[in-house]
Amino acid sequence: MKQANAVVLATVLATGALARAQPAPPDPSGSAAGSPSIPAAPAASPPGPATAPAPAPATGDPATAGVPGAPADPDGLISGQPDTPLDPYAAAAAPARRGPPKPPRPPLDFPEVLTTPTGWLLPAGVLYSKDAIDTGGGVTSDNRVGLGDVAEFGVATTDQVRERQTMADKPERIQPYITASFRLGIAENRLFDQQPGVTLGFRKSFERNHDDEKTRIAELTLVASKHLGKRAALHVGGALWDASLQSTVTEPGQAPPPEITLHGHDYKNQIRPFGGFEARPLPRSEILIDLGWAPEFCYQCADTDKIKLRPELSWGVRYEVARFMHLESGVRVPDIGNFNLLDAQIFGQVTFTSFALKGAVDSLK
Repeated sequence: MKQANAVVLATVLATGALARAQPAPPDPSGSAAGSPSIPAAPAASPPGPATAPAPAPATGDPATAGVPGAPADPDGLISGQPDTPLDPYAAAAAPARRGPPKPPRPPLDFPEVLTTPTGWLLPAGVLYSKDAIDTGGGVTSDNRVGLGDVAEFGVATTDQVRERQTMADKPERIQPYITASFRLGIAENRLFDQQPGVTLGFRKSFERNHDDEKTRIAELTLVASKHLGKRAALHVGGALWDASLQSTVTEPGQAPPPEITLHGHDYKNQIRPFGGFEARPLPRSEILIDLGWAPEFCYQCADTDKIKLRPELSWGVRYEVARFMHLESGVRVPDIGNFNLLDAQIFGQVTFTSFALKGAVDSLK
């Protein structure tokens, strides 16, 4: 029993000695009072040669680097970054930024007012599609693409071509009447300051057989467009028209009827002026007015009256729903020479534009 008590006493004494050998934790208040195990600060030593402090051990946290007593962070638990060498090729592997950010696109200048062409072309690679319907039952579509900022190609259907049997009959539209167009020109201010946009356009229809009659139309236009400040624009142009009419009904043993053309008569019947005006009272809304011409065929009239050009007046608005979508609505009078409000039509149009092809082409440069 005495030996067991001696062993227990020795164990307790050894444990106490080890506990006293451990350094006491620092006092949070910075005072050494009540901590006899902390030695007093040594007296100031006499001045002598200055010595640089020993460098602190390297740590994984850049914020504590060089701070004496800062704990090591080999696993990046404090700094959030692993204590590993940086990859010298990481910056090269990241995609390089090609120059400064692109400026926002300016507003798109449309190739038509409402029914007449403008002196503006679609930008290169921009796709344009317009679909329209009116109260007279007409349905049209116009699809174009800009070529190199200097040209434009398109295919469209129009309901402006009309027919009648005699002069006393009411004219009716021929639809669908399919046309192809090509325009080239110079953008506004491209050659010199205050230079208007100028385009030379040609539109030609495919041959159309309707009511035993074969018809075609063609139009050559030259138009100039100029912005009047930031909220208005003016369009002025001239057109050279041509058309042909021929009956497809032939009597047995007889030659086909002769073809009647517009250019077969006085050239003054072919040249017509046209124009339009745009005003933008609000940033996304425009008021539009234009005056144009459309051909009309009279099958049983005299040869000089079989093909006529009728003036058309249109007015309406264009609203930008989004950068890629515009809505247009207004009124069109097919023949203002015989002004009749009962023949006027209310139309609605939706236009979509896409810069996707342009962006793909620009990325290849």
